[in-house]
Amino acid sequence: MHPDTRKLCLRSRVLLPSLLWCLLCACAGAGAREDFRPYDSKADVAAQIEALVADRAAGKRILLTFGGNWCADSRSLEKRYRTPELAALLEREFRVLHVDVGTFHRNLDIAERYGNPIDKGIPSVVLLAPDGTLLYTDHGSLSSAGRMSDPDLIAFFERLAAEHPAP
Repeated sequence: MHPDTRKLCLRSRVLLPSLLWCLLCACAGAGAREDFRPYDSKADVAAQIEALVADRAAGKRILLTFGGNWCADSRSLEKRYRTPELAALLEREFRVLHVDVGTFHRNLDIAERYGNPIDKGIPSVVLLAPDGTLLYTDHGSLSSAGRMSDPDLIAFFERLAAEHPAP
């Protein structure tokens, strides 16, 4: 065997398993991210909204978050909803309901009912009074939520709460 061929064979015995391991780890990591699916495609959103409106005991506004599981920004926003500071703000001010729009083919009647918040991208939000009255429809402010900082997201929701108090 030629000396260069021997070196190549030895290198491939070391490199090939390393490359395969890296590929396996990358795929496993991607799969874990894809398993996070905060938007329920089978949810009866109209019934969920009715239930929140019927149960006004909390006196909180209803925050509808429109998004899709395929959308990195939608998943990122939902993960950020779970960070301590933002979670506390949302819990204090709103009752949050996720509305799955799929690939812009699901729950479009709900989106239309509230001023088409998805016309400039997802995720997007709608704010309802405790009685279901429309207070605010967003158009694209959160469509790049994955690139927004936590302080910017917190400021957005603080401003939303302050500018649209519960009646």
